[in-house]
Amino acid sequence: MDALDVKILNKLVANSRETTTGLARDLEISNVATQQRITKLEQAGIIEGYTTNLNMEKLGFKTVAYIGIFLEKAKHYQDVLASLQEVPSVLEAHFTTGTYSIFAKLYAKDNMDLMNILSERIQNIDGIARTETFISLHNGISKGIQLQHQD
Repeated sequence: MDALDVKILNKLVANSRETTTGLARDLEISNVATQQRITKLEQAGIIEGYTTNLNMEKLGFKTVAYIGIFLEKAKHYQDVLASLQEVPSVLEAHFTTGTYSIFAKLYAKDNMDLMNILSERIQNIDGIARTETFISLHNGISKGIQLQHQD
């Protein structure tokens, strides 16, 4: 990966809808060269996909919560993860070091919905010993990473 690839990635992180023509113009290279580089980055697995960021609050999800999950035994990780995957509100789940075995992020319509998700879905998953919930009051920072070219 060279400096031009890093510039392409940074522009796509800032705006994944940027056109190849727009990227080529900004980087002062041809459309073909731009597309070839993007294809190369996709084939290398560096670009895994393109997403749309939704305003969850405007969609009716007012509560963002983080759930620290304690497993009964570490060997339950894969099964618990598979069960969490089936809970639509859970958007991320990380196997972590420290206090929790799994740290998950979820969206709920409100605190009552969160309570129902926890009591009816998450805390009923076999292999989970207990959970600890943190409600986000405000997201102060939300951004993509800015890469630096390493010589």
